[in-house]
Amino acid sequence: MASRDQEVTLLSAWPSPYSMRVKLALALKGIEHEDLPQDLGNKSKILLESNPVHKKIPVLIHKGKPILESAIIVHYIDEVWPETSPLLPQDAFLRAQHRFWSDFIDKKLSDSWIRFLRSNDDAAVNEEFNQNCLLIEGALAELGSEEEGPFFGGASMSFLDVLLAPYAVWIPGVEQVMGLKPAKCPRFHKLLAAAAEHPSAKVALPQVEKLKEFIRVRFASK
Repeated sequence: MASRDQEVTLLSAWPSPYSMRVKLALALKGIEHEDLPQDLGNKSKILLESNPVHKKIPVLIHKGKPILESAIIVHYIDEVWPETSPLLPQDAFLRAQHRFWSDFIDKKLSDSWIRFLRSNDDAAVNEEFNQNCLLIEGALAELGSEEEGPFFGGASMSFLDVLLAPYAVWIPGVEQVMGLKPAKCPRFHKLLAAAAEHPSAKVALPQVEKLKEFIRVRFASK
């Protein structure tokens, strides 16, 4: 197990794709931590004190100091525990590309995804999400090596793979419950299938069936 004055606590919520990212990064690195599930309808004192600005999960608390926002947390984990399963590439240009696509994932892909969930099967938003997926498909063709493996990191999961991995359970869940029509993105879907089967993902990601029930209650019933 990786160690760096551990004292690691994660404030999370199991259905949250952003919490899943951090859990996956911790699992890939072999970092022991305390997981404190949060009731977002009755926010805890530790959550409000750790993230007074946004009052959201996930929050990683390392040696008493909170780190916020899932992509920033995953980056932090990679910097503090670089020896095991490095996530960001060593090459400066490739690192810049990963940061660019990280920004795209959180500002464009995630935004269209959330709007689809809230719209309850809006065809136009579905198409916008699909167009964003096609751009990810293009990035994967440019930055990944299909000969080496299905991920942006080839055979190993990288920073971008960790950020995208929650879609491995969310896309089939929403497809089956809310009628999402996914785009034909063979390499992207191959990445997600490989992510779902990764041993660390089996620890970090919930089962699709469990997530489907959450989706029914939280989104499809509206």
